[in-house]
Amino acid sequence: MSTPSKLELLALPLAASLHGEETRTLFSRVAADFQARTGIGLREGEEGEVLSEPLPVFLLLTGGTEAELLALARKAAGPLLVLSHGTHNSLPAALEAVARLRSDGRQVRLVHLDTGRAARELVLLSRATALAKALRGLRVGLIGGASPWLVASSPDQGVLEGKLGIEVIQFSLREVLRRLPEVAPPVGAPGEGVEEEGRRMGPRVYIALRELIKEHRLSGISIACFGLLKYGLTACWALSRLSDEGIAGGCEGDLPALLALLCAHALTGVPGFLANPADVDPKRERLVLAHCTVPLKLVEDFRLRTHFESGMGLAIAGALRPGPYTLVRFGGARLERAFIVEGTVLPERPGREDLCRTQVVFKSPKGALEKLLSEPLGNHHVLIPGHQRAVLAAFHELFLARI
Repeated sequence: MSTPSKLELLALPLAASLHGEETRTLFSRVAADFQARTGIGLREGEEGEVLSEPLPVFLLLTGGTEAELLALARKAAGPLLVLSHGTHNSLPAALEAVARLRSDGRQVRLVHLDTGRAARELVLLSRATALAKALRGLRVGLIGGASPWLVASSPDQGVLEGKLGIEVIQFSLREVLRRLPEVAPPVGAPGEGVEEEGRRMGPRVYIALRELIKEHRLSGISIACFGLLKYGLTACWALSRLSDEGIAGGCEGDLPALLALLCAHALTGVPGFLANPADVDPKRERLVLAHCTVPLKLVEDFRLRTHFESGMGLAIAGALRPGPYTLVRFGGARLERAFIVEGTVLPERPGREDLCRTQVVFKSPKGALEKLLSEPLGNHHVLIPGHQRAVLAAFHELFLARI
């Protein structure tokens, strides 16, 4: 991972008073030396400014700062980053304070600025923090609740707000139904087995969801889409369009999957692909993922089909663009667990009629699929374009792994 030349970290310097006048220039010297070696700037911040960050940064300039750091830590509920350097007993103080904070159950990272890996660590942590900052304050809609079969994918909604500052707003399916327009222009894309009614139905659901999203200023939704079937509706086309427009569109009321979709948009600027792990060959390290919707920004081509389970409505059979992807699943009652692996989407098109319409073959690292089977976190997984494992793992460790 390369180091951005303009990366600047806001930090609160702590120094013991017994060092007197010398500490007035110590921060400047430490910061200048580190920037000269790495290109990363350290900017002195005020207490309130630093504590308002998702990951407050404290630079221990001298020894004797342990108690002050502990007092400041009590003012911040989330993770902390402690920086040390090689003079004035900075490192001994950092080791003592970090050990105490961790024994108290706090999530703390220690980076010693004089090590060769310090720059790489700080770049990674800054990316993870930027992701957390991008998610903070978002509003998402849970429409119709979670589907009843998602028995491991319905964490307390307060987890998203408490850990990440994401507000979850609940809506009934009636809120979609009452916004349905009587007519909408049909989808004109090539299709197979799709009737004219289905081509018009998909855009009607999209218009209704778009109105709900605009009215409540939502950045993402997850809808119990199977509840729409009894009204002759499917959400597959609508979720694809919304995803392409930058609104994370999730299926079946799955909040952990919706979080991964939000991460995809924030990290890459393009959507993720939410799917069922439908078939697995651990020996060959191949996983087949399938779902009835896919963002069109991710595919080489597609055709319209009916929804797999019901045989009705409008769904999408797309061919995901081959290349590197990161497969993500957040899990656990408080999203404290994660499955994150990098691999490759192969240029294969299974075309199976016994699976959901869009089907992807994912080549995983050695041993990853054995873990998928031995330590499952739930059904839906999300493919995010590119190599994102390091930043997502750091994000999860800092902001979600704490109970």
